[in-house]
Amino acid sequence: MARWFVDRLPQKGIPSVSLRRLLPEARFVGCPDWEVSGCTSDSRRIDPGQVFVAVRGARHDGHAFVAQALERGAAGVIVERVCPEAGALQAIVPNSRIALAKVCQALAGDPSHQLSLLGVTGTCGKSVTSLLLRSILESNGERMGLVSAQGWSDGVDTHPLGQPVPRTESLAVMLAAMVDRGCSTGVIEVAPEALELKRLEGLKFDAAVVSDLGGPIGWNTHDLVDRRRRKAKLVQKIVPGGVAIVNADDPHAELLGGINLDARRVTFALDREADVTGRIERVHSDGTRFVLRGFGHDAVVELPLVGRASVSQALAAAAVAWSKGVMVDSVVAGLEAATTVSRRMEAIREGQDFEVRLDEACSGPPLQHALEAFRELTSGTLHCVIGAEGNQPRFVRHALAEAAEQGADRIILTTNNPRTEDPNQIFDDLLAGFRQPGRVRIETDRHRAIETALRDACPGDGVLIAGKGASSYQIFADRALRFSDHEVAVNWLRTHKPKSRRTSA
Repeated sequence: MARWFVDRLPQKGIPSVSLRRLLPEARFVGCPDWEVSGCTSDSRRIDPGQVFVAVRGARHDGHAFVAQALERGAAGVIVERVCPEAGALQAIVPNSRIALAKVCQALAGDPSHQLSLLGVTGTCGKSVTSLLLRSILESNGERMGLVSAQGWSDGVDTHPLGQPVPRTESLAVMLAAMVDRGCSTGVIEVAPEALELKRLEGLKFDAAVVSDLGGPIGWNTHDLVDRRRRKAKLVQKIVPGGVAIVNADDPHAELLGGINLDARRVTFALDREADVTGRIERVHSDGTRFVLRGFGHDAVVELPLVGRASVSQALAAAAVAWSKGVMVDSVVAGLEAATTVSRRMEAIREGQDFEVRLDEACSGPPLQHALEAFRELTSGTLHCVIGAEGNQPRFVRHALAEAAEQGADRIILTTNNPRTEDPNQIFDDLLAGFRQPGRVRIETDRHRAIETALRDACPGDGVLIAGKGASSYQIFADRALRFSDHEVAVNWLRTHKPKSRRTSA
């Protein structure tokens, strides 16, 4: 009989679970235990017979919606404090987020117990590392699932994610789908928010990759300590005998290898001794050629991604394969077969005599990496169109400005997604991060900002349009507008054929 459980999806053959077994620390009101066959933290989505889990969020406290959940047919509630309006069936727990994750995973059949689960985290490069890892393992003949900011795959079909950090209920559904499709491995791109919100509780990881903890730009000691603390939570989830993959080039990330003494430490690096290393031979407009070392003999890789940061992310994926005993031929084939990531340094070529690239970087370290990679492709002036997201911390905007000033020759500030924030305040915060703000041009209309940068570019120049990548919308306080950097750039280039112009100094 099909059961309605996590995220309102019917599953066959999955029994109900005992809350007493899952939550031994819980205090029960009304009965010593009860069997649960479905749960949700969204009172609007509850089905009769499910249990409602009251979660405290940044804006709303789920305890305020207990009565609404009961009106919709909830069989009981999991709460952090006694709710008189909840009636007889209540389970009081120390942390309802942890309880939600454990119940969801149990109702999904504990898929992480049936998959070799790999987590990928870091300041930037999580998506690229995850996609490269999938390509390597598929080249090795494995069927694998993926949960990434760019979408999720059950090993057969690819689906949109809907939001950058999946809900706890949704993540359980995704992993269960991987098991149903016969995947042997699942890769999860782990955002800091997922760790802070306890959405990975109940999962067992066989390996965790920490690509980096951020570059020197914009991050003070407090920021680095906070990032290290967050990433350490993932490393601690590695099962005994599992593997912690760490970046030996980043001393802050390398320290994480000692967090879990029951896990084996494997390192990758470009500049230091490590288990898996690489040496860059050439960076060109279509990718990067490097020598891969650590698999018994050197192997040349033609990576279809540009720049040093991309090679580091390829080495991270290769280090996972090395720890699993994958042969070097499969590693090379997987790295070379990986398609260009649509949000990272995407090239636009319409016959123009200068380079144009799109990148989603909207914080300091990713923009720094993108500009460093672009600098290797062009000998002329490097133009950068950049904006900051609404509701970002001020120090993130200062780091973005500093990265732009250090890496680009000409900068145009424009809007990204202001959301509910005044765009003028965003510009003020960005300008405060520049040492020479008078050299920065402001164009509030993103369409005009992109066209201005393209119009100013001369033969041999480079134009980086950063902040949105493949995103196809702009979010304002009262509306969301369809907007594509790619379409704006392509349309302008097609209607303004290259003419004989001077080369910029």
